[in-house]
Amino acid sequence: MKRTEYKPIYENTYRRRHHRRWWWGLGLLLAVVIAVVGWSQWQAHQKQQLENYPVRGMTINQDSGYLDFQQLSKHTDFVYLQATSGATYTDDDFSDNYSRSQGADLKVGVAHTFSFTSSAARQYRHFHETVGQDTGTLPIMVAVSYYGKYNSSNTDMAAQGQKLKTLVSRLKWYHQGVIIFANKQVLTQFVRPVLPSEDYWIAGGKLAGHDSQVKLIEYDADGSVTQNGQDQPVARSVFNGNRRVWAKYAP
Repeated sequence: MKRTEYKPIYENTYRRRHHRRWWWGLGLLLAVVIAVVGWSQWQAHQKQQLENYPVRGMTINQDSGYLDFQQLSKHTDFVYLQATSGATYTDDDFSDNYSRSQGADLKVGVAHTFSFTSSAARQYRHFHETVGQDTGTLPIMVAVSYYGKYNSSNTDMAAQGQKLKTLVSRLKWYHQGVIIFANKQVLTQFVRPVLPSEDYWIAGGKLAGHDSQVKLIEYDADGSVTQNGQDQPVARSVFNGNRRVWAKYAP
C-alpha cells in the first residue's frame, strides 16, 4: 500500500501568499509603467501645444525666492509680481523684485488678490500705498477665487460682485488697464456678470479653446524655474496670441 504524503498546512498557505504577492507586485509594476507612459505622452502633448503660444511668462511671489531677472529675460517675455492681497497683506519680496526687474528685457506687471471681506476702498488704498507708481507696464492683475463661505451658493455674492467692480474701476486710475485672473467657474459665475468686457486671465486652464477675451492662460500653476542649480516655484502662463498681437497688447 502506497504511503500518502501529507504536506504541512503552512506550506500551502505560504504558496498562496507568495502567488498573491507576485500578482500584486506585477499589478503595481504595470500601474507604474502606465503612469510613466501617460505622463510622457501628456508632456509631449503639452510641449506640442506650447509651440502655438510663443509669448510666455510667469507669476512670481515671495515663495519663488531670489530670481535673476536678467537670466529670466533670456527665455521669458513677461513677469507678474505679487504685490498685495486684501486690505493688509503685502508680499515680502515685492519691492525687491520690482526694483531688480527694472532694466531686464521683460514686460512687468503687478498683482493684487481680491478679498471678499475687505471693502473696495480699503483694498485700493492698501494697493496704492504699497506699489505707488511701481506698477509696471502691463494691465494690473486682480486675482479672484472662491474661499470659505464665498462661493456661488452665497446669496451675498451679488454685493461682492459690485465690490469687485468698484475696485477695478478705481484701479483704472493707473491708466494701464486691468486683467481678471480666475478659473473658468469663477469667471462664468461671478466675474462675467459684473465685468463682461474686461480682459480675462484664466487660471489652471487648458491651452486651447479660448476666445479673444482671454488674454492670458495659466497652464502650470505649480511650475518652476531653475537658476543656479535650484528649482524655484513659479506659475507659468502664455499670451493667447502671436507676437504681433502681443506687441499691440503690451507696447
